[in-house]
Amino acid sequence: MPSAPRLAPAALVACLAAVAPGPARAGGAGEPAAPRHASAGAIAHYLEARRLAREGDPVLAAAELRKAVAHDGATPELRIALAEALADAGRLDEAEREARAVLELDRSGPSASDAQVILGRIAAARGDREGAILALRRAARLEAAVAAAGGEADPAPWRLLAHVYVEAGDDDAAARALEDLARSVPGDGSGFRELGRGALERGEPARAARHLARAAELDPRDPEAHRLLATAHEALGRPSEAREDHLAVLARDPDDASAPLALGRLALAEGDVPAAREWLGRHLRASPDPAAAQVRVAFVWLAAGRPAEALAASRERRDGEDPRLRLAEGLSLQALGRHGDSIAPLAAIPESAHELVVPARVALSDALSRAGRHAEAERALAAPLAARPGDVRLVAARASVLERSGRPGEAERLLAAAAREKERAGLGADAIELAEARAETLVRAGRAPAAVAALREALAAHPRDESLLYALGYALERAGQGEAALAQMRALLALAPDHAEALNFVAYAYAERGERLDEAERLVRRALELEPGSAHVLDSLGWVLHRRGEHARAVEVLERAAAGGSPDPVVLEHLGDAYRAAGRPGDAAGAYRRALAAEAEGGPGPGEGPRRPSVERKLREIEGAARAPISLTPSAARR
Repeated sequence: MPSAPRLAPAALVACLAAVAPGPARAGGAGEPAAPRHASAGAIAHYLEARRLAREGDPVLAAAELRKAVAHDGATPELRIALAEALADAGRLDEAEREARAVLELDRSGPSASDAQVILGRIAAARGDREGAILALRRAARLEAAVAAAGGEADPAPWRLLAHVYVEAGDDDAAARALEDLARSVPGDGSGFRELGRGALERGEPARAARHLARAAELDPRDPEAHRLLATAHEALGRPSEAREDHLAVLARDPDDASAPLALGRLALAEGDVPAAREWLGRHLRASPDPAAAQVRVAFVWLAAGRPAEALAASRERRDGEDPRLRLAEGLSLQALGRHGDSIAPLAAIPESAHELVVPARVALSDALSRAGRHAEAERALAAPLAARPGDVRLVAARASVLERSGRPGEAERLLAAAAREKERAGLGADAIELAEARAETLVRAGRAPAAVAALREALAAHPRDESLLYALGYALERAGQGEAALAQMRALLALAPDHAEALNFVAYAYAERGERLDEAERLVRRALELEPGSAHVLDSLGWVLHRRGEHARAVEVLERAAAGGSPDPVVLEHLGDAYRAAGRPGDAAGAYRRALAAEAEGGPGPGEGPRRPSVERKLREIEGAARAPISLTPSAARR
């Protein structure tokens, strides 16, 4: 098997810094321990070395410490400081010699432990894991002896040892090292916290949750452990536990600003808008940067499918025409279907707002092209495309403008060429995104079989990519191959059981057929756990309930689906059908009229054919029934 990459000597300081070692035994955090018994000359050179180290000059700092050691070579603390400085300067062989010289002077005291830690760091930087583990275990034993004698042990050896185990892929050994630390330094959960953070970064939320729960148990006062645990619980689809974690953060730090934001987001996911308002308001009041907090709140509303609230949040107050709030305002207006109104705020975002330029110009070009101003839309993309010609978002936006301007073939060729270029450059993720956009363009152009072929070509290079596998199933369905589409989505779920879109697709397909409705409800409810508040998933759940004859419950769910942003003609038609089945013809007629207006404004729903003929027929049936004369019995006629 291939070995792990070797670390360059210059990376020594960063190699294990992520484990957050505790403060030095003496002096400031991360500074060399002050010598206890040294001459005045040695101390003068030591203090000068500390100054140089703080100024970021490890080479000169090491030179000063070399002079200090020349004055008092028998002082272990001076040699420890020199070894650290040499290591930081990348001079590993010299650093190792100094650390071993310390062990000749002190084999069992604090300096011996520090020397073993330095030897462990050096071994890790050289890629010698066994040597690093051996040295750090020795240091940990020395610190454990200090703790057993009633002294204060330094947790650094155990933390570093855990990090080396993680780098070797042995998470269980890392956890055992940290449990050993917990026995010697009770209440120290920081190692487990960092172990959990690393698991989160690797996309392992279940493992992260175990480590972070242990960190919170060891040190209940650590708000960061609870905050990270909330992230792990959310990733695992356990919102109630995530809520408790954020409340635990607030219990320990009532002025924390991040927890109310997360609690507001969780409340929105459960449809509790009043609670969300309260929590988001608290976030605004607690944040040290009101403008940034306002931006965050606006985007939380937007992500939850509540663009009206997002628009209000972006306009509540504007400090110096903050471009971030302009972007939030423009995107909120677009989500409300008010594309023309979004042009002004989006166009006002200056080129100097560097990180906002691409999303702003993409949104602006979309609004302009929807308004039929295709030449202006292309001009909006010209400057950012010239500066970032390979940016996938800009390429896809230009293709969208071309498609709307009546040039779908040109759009498809642009995307195909860009995808091939990314593939040649080894940028697989970009190539996949462009391949998906190409397939969607082909489907909208009525060329679903060509989309299927294009996706199969992309999958030849990326056979297990979940987004391409889903896109293929969707394209098969649009090509009229319903059974093949359903088989494709089931195969995707075998590979990725929590793929929310595939769960939703299969559930909706069952509902459309009126079969396996219990299974359909189970699938769609799992999709809703993964994507709470999604209008498309809520629509599928409402449709499943409607097909099961639970019309009142279907109405309730479909009303939630239709309450979000830009109204979707499909959702509104389904809502009209549910109203009609529930004996509410007036509400049904209103929903059908909204569906017609939505299609007239924005076209059919994504990937859908025109709904107008079907909706108009249903509306005529309701209006005809309302106009039909009431048949009276003879006795009623006499009355």
